[in-house]
Amino acid sequence: MEKLRSLKSSIISALVVLAVLVLTAYFGDYFFDLNDDVLMKDILSGAYTGTPEGHNIQMLYPISFFISVLYRTGINADWYGIFLCLLQYLCMFIIGKKVYEYGENARKGVLYIIAFASAVLGFFWPHLLYVQYTVVCGLLSATAAFLILSSSDNSKKDDIIAIIMILVAYLIRSEMLLLTLPMVGVAILIKWCLTRLRLADDKGISKCGLRKHLFGKYVRLCAFLILGLFACQMAHRIAYSNPEWKEFNRFFDNRTELYDFQYIPDYAENKDFYDSIGLSESEQKLLLNYNFELDDEINADTLKKIADYAASLRGEEKPLKDRLMNAVSLYIYRLHHVETPRAYEYPMTDYPWNMGVIALYIFVFIACIVIYKKDRAGLLQSIGLMVVLFACRSVLWLYIIMRGRDPIRITHPMYFLEMLILLGMLTLIVKDRQKKLWVPALCICLLGMVTVPMQIKVIEREHFERSLMLAHYETLYDYFKDNKDSYYFVDVYTSVSTGDNVVGDATFSEKMFYRVDNSFSNHDILGGWASKSPAYRDKLKKAGFENAQDALLSENAYFVIRDMDDVTWLSDYYREKGIEVNLNKVDLINQIFAIYKVERVE
Repeated sequence: MEKLRSLKSSIISALVVLAVLVLTAYFGDYFFDLNDDVLMKDILSGAYTGTPEGHNIQMLYPISFFISVLYRTGINADWYGIFLCLLQYLCMFIIGKKVYEYGENARKGVLYIIAFASAVLGFFWPHLLYVQYTVVCGLLSATAAFLILSSSDNSKKDDIIAIIMILVAYLIRSEMLLLTLPMVGVAILIKWCLTRLRLADDKGISKCGLRKHLFGKYVRLCAFLILGLFACQMAHRIAYSNPEWKEFNRFFDNRTELYDFQYIPDYAENKDFYDSIGLSESEQKLLLNYNFELDDEINADTLKKIADYAASLRGEEKPLKDRLMNAVSLYIYRLHHVETPRAYEYPMTDYPWNMGVIALYIFVFIACIVIYKKDRAGLLQSIGLMVVLFACRSVLWLYIIMRGRDPIRITHPMYFLEMLILLGMLTLIVKDRQKKLWVPALCICLLGMVTVPMQIKVIEREHFERSLMLAHYETLYDYFKDNKDSYYFVDVYTSVSTGDNVVGDATFSEKMFYRVDNSFSNHDILGGWASKSPAYRDKLKKAGFENAQDALLSENAYFVIRDMDDVTWLSDYYREKGIEVNLNKVDLINQIFAIYKVERVE
């Protein structure tokens, strides 16, 4: 009977996920959300270095090696895109299956899974189309937390799957998993405490033995989780133990600190500092426009000194106390502010996520009052768990707000995780009174349905803007392919946006499963997060170059930049290095992309 019920829930969940998939494909095309994913895909596929590479820098080695092996099969498929999409729909399937099983009968199960599908479409829908590895990591973490909360007391299967999902999430995006891990820890605490409360209510059983077993179960769960994370990290470190990769990782970390969390101080106002570290004005401009690959003297130490100096200036400009107060104010505002999103990402809005979270907190609080009205200890403990959860989320939110890194690829998965934890907590509290779940299910269903039209508008606008942007870059990339004997160095800002020709807030990103070509690409940007890596060096060597500075002066190398942008910084840089150059525009693509030949003046 139990197997039949499980099979039935699996089939229904699969059908619902299939319906969501078809509906999603009808309204738009799948895109890599950011060009970060595009570069990761190129490294994994071999389009970057000429050979599928397991060192894709952003992911931990075991998972990136696995994906690179898929590309080594020779099948010209978008394996990285397939991998991300499969994971996000697998998460939806697992959650949907559990949600359906909450119903004490088929009718209630259908209501619950419809509510879940409505929430997915009303809250998460654009992320299904504009796929990003950070979001997929957060989705895996959220699903794992939900599995732990909804797992059967006598079954190890769900806990094992949860551990695997957390480890995969860590391999995909370790920083995001570590950000969500405290919330997962709170989910484990909630499961343990509420299960103990239920044992206290059961009569005629040996509580002592069961409580010891329960405690041991979750201690083992945490232990296996920690050991698994440690093993993943060790495997990654071994794979990156080469001295060149070690030095690059140091450069990468310092680059991340400088660009993501600090800023590049003005040269004129801080000339004495730049002189002290041996950085000229033309070299500082390379940092401002991200084209720092051009200069081999810009290294990890240089970036660290600038980041530390910027941090000291920021501390002088605004003390920690003031920054904390501003963060608290913004945190409270974002928690309750309701504004219909006008676009996919910017301006960033938290609606309807914040309303969904608030609604679930209210339902959990009411459930605590109703269920534990005659059990003071149970009431205090359950409300205390709510407080712990809210405190944990508050600390995490204040952390990301103060760091100035709160894009929707981080905040939306955080909301999703919190909603699933609250849902799991609610079902644990009303464990034997499942009929009470129809009210919150109906409310979430209605909230999702109300916001679906809003998400359709967001998707339609985003699809229009991305398609226009993609058309420009397809023309440029076709130009590169038509000139295979040449090599093109692309200005970093040019690789992201067409500037004045942009529509809305769109930036360049590739469409998934479209024009798939995993062969070596004869172009690269002059900076970015892969710059100065062994992979970048391998790509240059594949093209017959030693470094970017000398390569640009080669006969078959060209510089690509938006026609609207100034290029005097490039000639100024070479002049400072003792090399006079002429920049000759040899072509113009789509009236947007200028192709320059950099020629040495003898």
